[in-house]
Amino acid sequence: MIDPIRIFIGSSPKNTIEESVFRYTLLKQTQHPIEIYAIDGTSGSAKNLTTGEVKRLPAGVSDRIQGATAFSLARWAIPEWCNYQGRAIYCDSDQIALQDMTELWNYGLGDSSLAAVPVKQAKCYQHYIADSMGVFLHTEETFYLASVMLMDCEKIQWNLSELVELLDRNAFSLPNLMYLGEQFRQHFNLSVSALPSEWNHLDYADRESKIVHFTDLTSQPWRFHHNPIAEVWETVFLAAVDDNALTQAQLETAYANGWINRRIKVLAQLPSLVRRPINWVWRSWGATVFKVRTTLDRQVQRLKSGLFRLTQWKTIRA
Repeated sequence: MIDPIRIFIGSSPKNTIEESVFRYTLLKQTQHPIEIYAIDGTSGSAKNLTTGEVKRLPAGVSDRIQGATAFSLARWAIPEWCNYQGRAIYCDSDQIALQDMTELWNYGLGDSSLAAVPVKQAKCYQHYIADSMGVFLHTEETFYLASVMLMDCEKIQWNLSELVELLDRNAFSLPNLMYLGEQFRQHFNLSVSALPSEWNHLDYADRESKIVHFTDLTSQPWRFHHNPIAEVWETVFLAAVDDNALTQAQLETAYANGWINRRIKVLAQLPSLVRRPINWVWRSWGATVFKVRTTLDRQVQRLKSGLFRLTQWKTIRA
């Protein structure tokens, strides 16, 4: 019997739609058997979507990490959940796979315990990395994107309880952990191999893309109209709808909770012949409105700033 590829997806109830689309692309692209675990970011537990088995956080840890911290830290429990045996892949839910994951699964780690894309080598749309991760660029230290990782669980030494204790003692910071920084790596004598950037393209897609990560929370295509590569996600989203990987009930629930916008909900209900033209007009108009509003907001802020400086100058002169 062939051992399946183990993939853990960091998700939560509000990520239902993008997670379903990601799972659809994983299964569509990969010829090898896959075992998918969905990590619930609210509780930190991981559920096997085939067997229903639930892997929980270690005793005494779940009550110490809540909310966004639970979502961030649960991925580091993967080696424990796998009993420190074999390999595992971790991915965030807001991604799509454009390549057979067998290639990533078989990626050569050598003596390394883990592989991820270095921040300095990542490809992104415009200035996203410089704007959002500038602190990790302007340094000689190497940091990595922990949103896609290949782990050799047998080589990894930590457990989640220990990581939480070390964070509490300031042995390393949460950002240092989340970007696989030098302090974290040195503490566990962790060697990280550099994955090619195409395994984690950030709001960017080209012919080399293997995983596209819609990581900018201000432009995700299921919530906004102005994402530069929205059509890439919309294409696989509609394929998932047509193949019944997503239901109208799921879309209605997501829309009612504000997890997707109205255009995405309606798009799934339209006949295939009219989807593309209606979507193009709707998305283009929405993107234009967003751009105009953004420009006006910037002008207003500049005006306010100018008036403030003028008021200060008058006060000083008086």
